Amino acid sequence: MTPFEELFSRHVATAFARQLALADHLGERDWQLDLTEGVATFGGDLRYRVQLLGTESHGDGTWLWAWANEASDLPPALLGLAMWMRQYGTNAGIAELTEASFPLDRAQGGQLALVASALSGRCYYRGPYDGGALFFHLEGLPAEIVAPARPERVLTVIGQILQGFPVDHRLMVTSFLTQQGWQVEDTPAEVTARHPGGTGLRATFDDLGRVAGLTGSIQPG
Repeated sequence: MTPFEELFSRHVATAFARQLALADHLGERDWQLDLTEGVATFGGDLRYRVQLLGTESHGDGTWLWAWANEASDLPPALLGLAMWMRQYGTNAGIAELTEASFPLDRAQGGQLALVASALSGRCYYRGPYDGGALFFHLEGLPAEIVAPARPERVLTVIGQILQGFPVDHRLMVTSFLTQQGWQVEDTPAEVTARHPGGTGLRATFDDLGRVAGLTGSIQPG
């Protein structure tokens, strides 16, 4: 497992839970981005300041960090998060956070954005355009969007991460539950956890460290 893969496994679930909450908040609203003002507008009623992360190019299949996108002459005030991620990568020895551009088969834009979301406490938005997509983070979202997820959503998130992303199963499960405020017990055979509200969860693993069983008892909040 590479340093980026470990970082992703550790943080993906918390960030993904926030993305689900953001999707609930935005609904089906369309979006517009004003780079001069540094503001994203959703529908006619939601406006949030943004930090640019980077872009995916579908033509050559590469990622480009916003801080390295000199051709677009991006406002420096919108590059703070991308620069912070670069410094984090330098300190932690994570090449995907420090190299200006690289093939998407090393890390997809969504993976990079999820890591940035988890580390910064934000949510991201993927804005598609002809030939690629722009990833940016939103500032000043309602507190409930980045708050710990409800127990029933925690179970949903774990299942979706296991199906949708290449992760270290045990590391993902234990990290996510700990980050969400659950009391976690990690033994070689299983991980058990209890939410402060009484909900319990049990995950068992096979010989390869993959989740073999996941059960939970939801307590009404």
